[in-house]
Parts: sequence; structure tokens; C-alpha cells
Amino acid sequence: MFGIKSLTSRVGSMSISNVVGRSTSLYSSNVASTSALYSTMSKSYSANSTSTTLLGKNSNFSCNNTINNYTRTYSTQQQQQEPNINILNDIEFPDNRNEIRTPTGVTSHQVIDFNSKQVVGEINLLNSVFKVPLRIDLLHRMIRWQRAKARQGTHYAQNMGDVERTNKKPMAQKGNGRARQGTNHAIQMVGGARAFPPKPRDHSHSLQKKVRKQALCVALSTKLAQGKLIIVDDLQVETHKTKELVQLLPEAWGRSLLVNNEFSNNFNLAAYNIINIDLVPDRGINVYSILQKDTLVISKKSIEILQARLTNQDYEFDQIEEDEEEQVQVDQQ
Repeated sequence: MFGIKSLTSRVGSMSISNVVGRSTSLYSSNVASTSALYSTMSKSYSANSTSTTLLGKNSNFSCNNTINNYTRTYSTQQQQQEPNINILNDIEFPDNRNEIRTPTGVTSHQVIDFNSKQVVGEINLLNSVFKVPLRIDLLHRMIRWQRAKARQGTHYAQNMGDVERTNKKPMAQKGNGRARQGTNHAIQMVGGARAFPPKPRDHSHSLQKKVRKQALCVALSTKLAQGKLIIVDDLQVETHKTKELVQLLPEAWGRSLLVNNEFSNNFNLAAYNIINIDLVPDRGINVYSILQKDTLVISKKSIEILQARLTNQDYEFDQIEEDEEEQVQVDQQ
């Protein structure tokens, strides 16, 4: 065992000169190694800078050539591994891909007599009008447009400038124990004004014509798909009696929308007090009225006019009237 004195004597025997000498030699060796490393880095940097200068002078060794060589090699390997197959060769794209695709062709539908409910013929319905896919978004936009356009917008409430009262301060500012008030017709006072009151305005907004036309086609197609589209030869009654018209309306039709080119005076008088039906001319047919009722009853002539209007075709009224007159003369003979 070493005592405290022996440890002290040993520490004291290590002189300061020995410690300083050892640290100096260590420092000199580190400086020598660092300088050698720095000289090596300088040589490599000078070599790189020289090669970079030569590379810049010689355009044959540019980076673009290297990338092109790599791309050419990669494409050659891909051609060897995978066959050249183009899936789009057999597909014919239309000229206008944004065009709305509608079904083509016609669908035959039976025509019944309004009085006897017997089938009297058939009519061809265009698939572009009565076979359109269901678009709930178009129906929603159309109904919102119709309901907003039907709003009167006459709501009105008084603001601070509309209330006719005195502007005198109702009470003293302090000393009465109540909240301070500047006027007795403020919005927090009883009988006072209203903050941000409604004013008369127009609630209607714009909707594209093609969207309205497409929504009407969707509504007509929906009634046909549900089996709630009834096509009659003509909507005519002999008398103006409401009782007789009620007997001609089956209970299976429920709430009905009757559409005709022009209703006679007798038909208008007979249908005036019937709450389950609505009369609309073909020029006034709309999506909201169609969806609001259970059954759509429309005349054959109105179908022809409606299809011509929705497909941007000219409807020859005079020619049809002449054909009808000739048919009547043939029937009389």
C-alpha cells in the first residue's frame, strides 16, 4: 500500500518540463499530419479543376452526351426485355371529348284514348329525351333555380335610419345605476331597430340553358322509367262538368300533371276545383311540376312539340294541322 506521502512524492517527481515537452511533441506531430493532409487535398483539387477546365473546353465530353448515351442504352435494354405493344391503337377517340353523350334511337310507347282508356296507337320517343341517365345533381340545381326565381323578395325590416323616433338621450350617462343608453330606438331596446335587416331584393340566379334542358330530359326520363308517363291522343271533354272529369281520372294516376298544347274552355272549367290535378301548357312544362306530381299525362301533339324543342328541330305546325284535317276527312268518308 502506498501512503499519501509516497503518492505526493511521485506526483511531484513529474516535473512541468516533462509535461510540456510531451505536449509539444504531440502538437508538432499533429501539425505535420494536418499539413500533409492539406497538401494532398490541394493537389486533388488542382487536378479536378484542371479536368473541369478541359471538360469545358472539349464539347465532345459534355454532360448532355453522357445523358443521351445512358438513355439510348436504357431504351435498348427495354426493347429487348418488353415487346412494343400499344393498347390505344384499337381505340377511336371522338373529335370532341367534352361533348355530352346522349343515347340515340327511338323507343315506341303506346297512346291511349283519354275517355275510354283504350290503346289507339303508338308513338316514337327519342332516346336522347326520354332515355337520359338519372342525374340527381341536375334536378337539384334546376329545382333550386326555380324556387329561387319564384321568391317575391318583398321581406322588409327597419334599421336605425328607418325608425321614426327622437334621437334625444333617454337618461343621464351616470348616476342612475343603469347601463348607459344613447337612444331609445337602438337594436337592444324594445321596439327599436333591427341589426342587418332583410331588404327587398331579387333572389334569382343564373343557370345555363343547356343545364335546364338536360334537367328537363332527366325528369321526363325518370317518369318513363317509373312507368308514370301516360300519353293520350288528346285532352278534351264534352262538357264543363267537374263530376264527369273526375270520373275520367283513374285513382291509380293519383296526383297528376296534365300537359296539352292548348286546353279548351270546358276542360279549364271542369278542372278548376279538382285539387289532385294541375293543367300546364307544353311551353310551360318544368322540372318542379313534373317531380311534384305522381303521374305525367301528356298529349301526343305536346310530345312531338317537346321533342322538337329539346332536340333543336323545327316543328312544322301547319303541316301537322293539314295532315290532321286530311285524316278527319278520311274518317268521315
